[in-house]
Amino acid sequence: MPATIAQVDVNGRSVHELRGGSGKPLVYLHSAMGESSLWLPYLEALAQTREVFAPMHPGFGKSEGIDDIRDIEDYVWHYLAYFDANGWESVDIVGLSLGGWIAAEIAARYPARVSSMVLTSSVGIWVRDTPIHDIFVVDLDRPETVIDVSFHDTTCPAAQMLTAMMAAKNLPDEMLEDIVKARAATAKVGWNPLLHDPRLESLLHRVTARTLCLWGSHDKIVPPVYGETFARRIPNAELRIVDQCGHLIPLEKLDAFVDAVRGFVE
Repeated sequence: MPATIAQVDVNGRSVHELRGGSGKPLVYLHSAMGESSLWLPYLEALAQTREVFAPMHPGFGKSEGIDDIRDIEDYVWHYLAYFDANGWESVDIVGLSLGGWIAAEIAARYPARVSSMVLTSSVGIWVRDTPIHDIFVVDLDRPETVIDVSFHDTTCPAAQMLTAMMAAKNLPDEMLEDIVKARAATAKVGWNPLLHDPRLESLLHRVTARTLCLWGSHDKIVPPVYGETFARRIPNAELRIVDQCGHLIPLEKLDAFVDAVRGFVE
């Protein structure tokens, strides 16, 4: 199911977008890694039954508009404009980590715009006794530390591939530029306070979207208690734990991720 790559106009901003499949729209909002620059296997699998849209947030990859982003609320406004540009009154969303935070903010502030959502390893709230891991202090020159905090099984193919990429001394300039831009864009909305919005938890009762909170049992970045808290605060939300899995569920446990998303949104 090949994807099309496009630069689409969203309220005057050029946004990099991958799109593939056919059927009811399903929007994938990426994490701080900026993984929507690639049509990854889990997007390919979801596109077997839905038309999958994977835009990149302003400031990531080839998406413009980071100068207009001051905090997470500006990302909300951006995606409302993106929905309008596609003619969607309401849409299904899958968000990973930072993408889940954006999805939760949209669903809490503008409930009618989100039909269903899957919050996967999402940041966005704060559990006082269990802080989110500070991803801004990760040493990019030591790939093993990044892989260890992101995966439970560091021998899985995705972890090994990322390890090799990070260890390479001759990465293309474009890839290095994308890494720097992704960290800068994430810091702009998640540096202080760290990867959460102090207002969000008190707004989650407003969510009307069917919600699945999907968490890895061994998530070292956003521990499962965050999934429990999201599920408790969002009316009728469901919590599902993926056993023997870390933060990057779509990469570490592809089949479990795809089965959970398909089973829920369908």
